[in-house]
Amino acid sequence: MMRAYLFILCLFLTLPVYAADTNEDKQLESLSSPVSLATLAETAFGLMIVLGFIVLLAWLIKRSSQLQTSANGKLKIIAGLPLGTRERIVLIEAGKEQILVGVTAQQIQTLHVLKEPIAPESFTEVSNGFAEKLKHVLKQQEKS
Repeated sequence: MMRAYLFILCLFLTLPVYAADTNEDKQLESLSSPVSLATLAETAFGLMIVLGFIVLLAWLIKRSSQLQTSANGKLKIIAGLPLGTRERIVLIEAGKEQILVGVTAQQIQTLHVLKEPIAPESFTEVSNGFAEKLKHVLKQQEKS
């Protein structure tokens, strides 16, 4: 019963739409085009504001994360080696001391404290990242 009342109410509310004069509608449509230079400029300006805001937020997040990880230059990650999907070995320099640490999803454990620090120049750079491989492929394509 309630549905019947709702249907009748909706029918009566839409009657003025059906009774509208079609000549007036055609005149209104011919006066203003939905795609004009003003609407395109307004849309482009709004898009630029949104993109600028996104870039600003990304810059602020990047800057704040650099400040948090620096630890006043006293703590540095020298090297890391992934052992599995969530396990890795990391060589950390704390002051003048180097510590070998095992990192898992649940814990961090000291594996060894090095008596003689390893010089960072002695590390051979291994490119395991996608970005490194992509750069290598692009350099090869430029040469050929």
